[in-house]
Amino acid sequence: MAITLKKLCKYAKENYSMNQICGESNMNNLVHWVHMLEDSETADFLHGQELIFTTGIGHENSEWLLEFAKGLIEHQASGLVLNLGPYIKSLPQDLIEFCRQVQFPLFTIPWKTRIVDITNDFCRKIIKSEESEITIAGAFRNAIFCPEKISEYRPVLERKEFDLEAEFCVVALSLQVPNDEKLADYDKDVRLNLTKILFNYSDRFNIFRHEQNLIVVLQNFPQSVVENALERLKEICGYYYPNNRIRAGISVNDAGIQSLTQNYKRAVSLLNIANRQDMPKLSFQNSGLFMLLTGVEDAKVLKRYYVDTLGELEDYDHKNQTDYVFTLKSYLDNNKSVQEVAKETFVHRNTINYKINKIKEILNCDLDYQNGLRLLLAFKVKELL
Repeated sequence: MAITLKKLCKYAKENYSMNQICGESNMNNLVHWVHMLEDSETADFLHGQELIFTTGIGHENSEWLLEFAKGLIEHQASGLVLNLGPYIKSLPQDLIEFCRQVQFPLFTIPWKTRIVDITNDFCRKIIKSEESEITIAGAFRNAIFCPEKISEYRPVLERKEFDLEAEFCVVALSLQVPNDEKLADYDKDVRLNLTKILFNYSDRFNIFRHEQNLIVVLQNFPQSVVENALERLKEICGYYYPNNRIRAGISVNDAGIQSLTQNYKRAVSLLNIANRQDMPKLSFQNSGLFMLLTGVEDAKVLKRYYVDTLGELEDYDHKNQTDYVFTLKSYLDNNKSVQEVAKETFVHRNTINYKINKIKEILNCDLDYQNGLRLLLAFKVKELL
């Protein structure tokens, strides 16, 4: 992850006489690197999230700066620093008005400031920030997958100013793209946009990839903030990637670093359900019966429950090419209304009645309240597994 403009420029005014003109509301823009550019055409070579320095050398006046700034914004630069001196004697008013209107971070440094010094300083900070993120990700991986190695990850996280007694939440994300070759680019943009969104609340989080999923560990993020952040992420990424999809599983907030292992399992389980049910996201607090089922650590217990409850009906369907499991699910979901099942499946009511009676016979039980609840739970177990 890159560093924010706010952190990068924290001491730039004191050390380099760097003055901010506008764009205060976008100081959480991320900076991946710094570049020197002296003409608008070179903006095409930017990757995005660069902080741009320019002296104006080679230009007779400052009229080119407005189009230059527009090109930087189009290529998602993080900000612009003007080196005032013999080539840019003063700030053009149209540039200031434009940058204020779009809240593009605009800075100046005096000619006496050596650009090589400030750019070297900024580059070192960016590298240090990226190394720190990798270190934090490794510590959180240990906390999740090797919780017994507390002596290894505790000092790292405490040194990075994480409060290990705070509340932690885990979000698991799956990214779905029509063309797998585009996954790397989509992954990068999702991380970037989610990072920018989360920074608006706090910097106490970390994003890393594990197996097929993106894992987000958040410290002291209220559930409403997490939900809103994911909605915003979906909105932004949906605009640029209308054919791609993001699915999310959101754990509960639990106190202490020791909660991460269980919360990771919850998040991944809920993500798997969201994927199967084609849901954008599923949170622990809104998961109904899944709230109980994800707390069962031994998957064999859940599998045994399903086999003992619906296994015989599933075997009958497999052997006789029937659809009794599907019919039973529809019957229970529709509050045991034969008419609704008939309407939903486009089958005559008499046929549905026959199937329900056959299901009772195979399962050797009446579909009363108690048995209906038991069977509904079995269907939830199947979704979880």
